[in-house]
Amino acid sequence: MARATTWLVAALILIAAAASGCGSSSSGEEGGPRAVRVARIAGTGFIRVVLTPAAAARIGVRTGRVAARTSSTGAKEVTVPYDSILYDAKGVPSVFTSPAPRVYIRHPVQIDHISGNVAILRKGPAAGEAIVIEEAIVIEGGDELYGAETGVEGE
Repeated sequence: MARATTWLVAALILIAAAASGCGSSSSGEEGGPRAVRVARIAGTGFIRVVLTPAAAARIGVRTGRVAARTSSTGAKEVTVPYDSILYDAKGVPSVFTSPAPRVYIRHPVQIDHISGNVAILRKGPAAGEAIVIEEAIVIEGGDELYGAETGVEGE
């Protein structure tokens, strides 16, 4: 699964470059609106990625919620779908939160353990926060957002 995820991330970063327009306008006309806006959030190490409605529809970003559950030992656990976890080039896991429609912010997480298709977090977003969801078969938007955030350029 990790090998497939690595290839999926690599392929989708290239797709992200195309979806974000690689620095050109999304309308195909010079001076037209950009498909994605990327900006640092003042006073933090975070970057905000904002998509136009057309870019969001094209990429197909889906969101879900960080969940809370009680383990069999009675411990409180915060969980996310494992497929929502993205790994950067250094292997640091993160998820994209979505504080508003078409607005995404990547947050590093610490994974306690993985149980099936669920990652139990030691540190990360709080239960109830909206996150970008990835699914194994359906290509969703997290990898494209990562490419837009990191400025991956196409040819």
